[in-house]
Formats: sequence, structure tokens, C-alpha cells
Amino acid sequence: MIIDLRHLNLAADTFVKDKQEVIDIDLEGELPQTKTELESLIREESYPYSNGDKIEFLPLPGLNSPQELSSSLKAVEAVAKTGKFTSGPYVNLLEKELESFYKVSTCVATSSGTDALMIALKAVGVGVGDEVIIPPNSFAATENAVFAVGAKPVFVNIDFSYNLDVSEIKLALTSKTKAIIPVCLYGSARNIEEICDFGKANNLPVIVDAAQCFGIGSLADMAEIVCLSFNPFKNLGAFGKSGALLTHHQEYAHQARQFSYHGFREGEKNVKSMDWGFNSRMDNLQAAVLLAKLEYFSRNALKRCYLAHKYLRGLDLLQNRNKIKLPLETRDNTWHLFPIWLEEGEVSDMISYAKSKNVELDIYYPSLGHEYQTQYAASFSPTGYSLQQSEHIHGKLIHLPLYNHMSLEQQDKIISVVRAYFKL
Repeated sequence: MIIDLRHLNLAADTFVKDKQEVIDIDLEGELPQTKTELESLIREESYPYSNGDKIEFLPLPGLNSPQELSSSLKAVEAVAKTGKFTSGPYVNLLEKELESFYKVSTCVATSSGTDALMIALKAVGVGVGDEVIIPPNSFAATENAVFAVGAKPVFVNIDFSYNLDVSEIKLALTSKTKAIIPVCLYGSARNIEEICDFGKANNLPVIVDAAQCFGIGSLADMAEIVCLSFNPFKNLGAFGKSGALLTHHQEYAHQARQFSYHGFREGEKNVKSMDWGFNSRMDNLQAAVLLAKLEYFSRNALKRCYLAHKYLRGLDLLQNRNKIKLPLETRDNTWHLFPIWLEEGEVSDMISYAKSKNVELDIYYPSLGHEYQTQYAASFSPTGYSLQQSEHIHGKLIHLPLYNHMSLEQQDKIISVVRAYFKL
């Protein structure tokens, strides 16, 4: 069963504040109920680490616990025995699971999060020459999906949530604006509800890029469409690329199902009802793996939330002394990444210092979209506003290691290195 991240963050915050028992939080009886139990689970399932080892930003062998790996390999074997690697029953089962959690009428499982975005844009009617509002600090997939349907991405400023600043969107609206894609960057859903309200008020469909934000159920109630990614690096990751699209809207769902698979009419084999469509349905193999890993999602998410809240507590002194800014959103957050913003010091200096202490820090997306070495970026020139606010925020941003199976000892070392950089 998937437990919403809002509940898991509340539980994690309670644990970190040293209260042993969780009060008025329903963890469905299947997750640790005390801090001691949770820390025991983290130690049992954490990626091996010995004091003095290099702490990688994301050690790939640590993406799956031994239990997850065993269950996933059994799922792969089950699919292999049937030969149903592409189309098959697991896709429909996964769609039903996601529909149930997000309380939507339709889930379309796709071959990637990027494909989910492309399908969503086509479903709401975005086409050649249209404009779509996006943040400049997202992964390239967000703008690439817009380019892929013949439209133009229009970059709008972010705020210190690292998500779109809703007050800036109106500055970029033109007669060609046809949709808004806010991104729940680093796992935070901050500002999304306000952006969706803005979209409704201006008759603009909102497609939430929740590639890094799996597990926050309320998103599907806010937007016309929510797009997910299950890339292996995500909090819930497949054994390859895959994604999904969620919607309450029947017409968007109808369009999305057809666009997702060659333009074929729903319910009829290989009969086209559209001029064209993508080859973008999720493979049965990936769906089987995701169903196996869903059994572990809530416990992994609780561990991740606990580690994130331990960062918040362990680094709070630095924020109080105006050395760093910590993430603003602590409830509607999946903690895909843990960003800090330097009020003092330089990003390159801090990365070098941490490296000298055997800790790998990262700038996950080093360039803003309008600063890429591309023809479009070179020609992009906003009218009536600038992107200096985004440049200022992005220029002092750094990410600390955080993944499902990180150990408490690794995190203690990271916190001590960050504090030592500021001589605290």
C-alpha cells in the first residue's frame, strides 16, 4: 500500500524530534512505529559503508536493497517465462494501482517521463507555434517535450522553493500561451496549487511535471494532468526508463491513450483513428518490476523522509547563522534531492572541500535552460522581464547525497563535513 508523503514527513519529523511514539498518524500497521524501530530498519537495509570510505553522491549498486532486488528479479523471471515483454497484464495492473492511490479515473503507463509529458501536451491541444510556460532550472526533458510537439518553451522565474514563482507567470503570457508545466523540482510540491489556480483563472491547462515527486496524492486533484517518471534513479525506479500520466479528464484521457500508442483507437487492435501517435506505452517487463518495488515504496519513503528531516535538524544551526538556506517545503516533499543554498562561501569551494574529506556533493542540473549552448537558448529573450532572479538562486545551489538506502553513518559524516566547511 502506498502511504502519502505528507503523512510520512509528519512521522519522520516526529521521530527526529526524539518522540518515540507516533501519535495520530496512521502508518497502516506495516511501518516502524518508533524511532528505534526505524533506525534499526535503516541500518538493516543501508548500503555498506565503513568509516573512511568515499561517500558517493549516488552509488548505483545502492539503488535497490537486497530484498527489492530479489523481488524484482522474480518479477523479471515471471515475465520472461511468458514472453510478454512489451504488451501484457502487468501494465494494466500497475495503472489500476496508480489510479487507486491518486484517486484518478485514468492512468496511462508510458515508456518514460518525457513521453508522458509529450503525450500530455498533445492531449490538451498544444501544437506547432504554441508557447508553454516552464521553469528554467528543470531537467532538459521538460523543454524537450515542448520542442517535440512543435511548441516553444517560455522560461519563467523560480523562487526559493526552486519551483515556478506564480507571481512571475503573468509577465510571460501572450496570445500564443497554451499551457503551463510547473515542475516539482527535487521532490517539492511548493507553489503547485497556486499555479493550478492561476491556470484555471486564465483558462490554461496545467500539466505538473512530477518526475521527482511520486507519492503526493493531492497533485492529481490540482492539475489537469500529472506526469511521473520511474527512471531507475527516482525514488521509485524501474529497471529501465518508464513513466505515467494521470488525469481526471475523460477527453484528455481518451486523447492520451491514442497518442501513447501509434494513434490506435481504444479497444481495437491496430486500427488507427488518429493520423499519428507515439510508440510510448510502458513495457510489461517494467510494469512487473514496478509492481514488485511498490511493496517497498512506503518504507523506503519513510526512511528517506527521516534522513531528510535529520539533515534539517543537523544543519539548522547553519541556517540560523545565515550560512545556508534549507528547503522551504517540509511536508509536501518526496526529498528526491536535498538542496541547500549558500548564503556564504562559493559552490566550487564547498565541493572541493567536501571532496578532500571523501564526500561527493553535486550540482544536479548545472545549467539553466536559457543558458544552454543551443540555438534556441541563444535566441531566447524574454519581453518585459528578466531571469536574473533564477540565475541568482541557481548560482548558489548545491545538493547533498540522499537516497533510499543511505546509512545513518554516511549522513552523520556529510553533516559534519558541511558544518566544518563553515567552521561550525
